[in-house]
Amino acid sequence: MAKFTGHEGQLISSFEIKSLTEPHHAREKDIAARGENYIKAEFFGIHTFNRLIEQFGEKCVGFRVYYGSRNEDHEGDKPVFGKGKPTSRLVIIPVGADGKDMVTGMGMKDMPDGEDGMAGGPICPRSC
Repeated sequence: MAKFTGHEGQLISSFEIKSLTEPHHAREKDIAARGENYIKAEFFGIHTFNRLIEQFGEKCVGFRVYYGSRNEDHEGDKPVFGKGKPTSRLVIIPVGADGKDMVTGMGMKDMPDGEDGMAGGPICPRSC
C-alpha cells in the first residue's frame, strides 16, 4: 500500500510564508553569537531538480528535506566547505510512494558516489 501519493504538503499564502520564516530571521544575531553562520535561505535550480527526478522517473513521488550542518568559511567569494563555522544546510532526497528515501548505499562508506540528493545551493544573504 502506498504511503505517499505526491499530493502531500500544502500551498500557502505569502502571509503564511512570512509568518513561518520571520521567527528564523529574527534569530540571526543569536545564531551569529553562537559562532555559527546564519543562513536565511538556500536556492536549488529547476534543472538540478529535473536531473535528480530523471534518475527515478515515476517512482519518485516527492522529496524529503533534511536539516544538516557542516563547517563552512564564508569569508571569500565562495563558501569553503570543511573549515570555518558550523552552518545549517538543507539536504533534499527523492522519496518513493512507500515513504522510503530513494538513495543508493546510504551510510555505506565503500559505496560509489552517486547523485542521490541535492545540497549546497547558493545561500542568502550572499546570493539573495
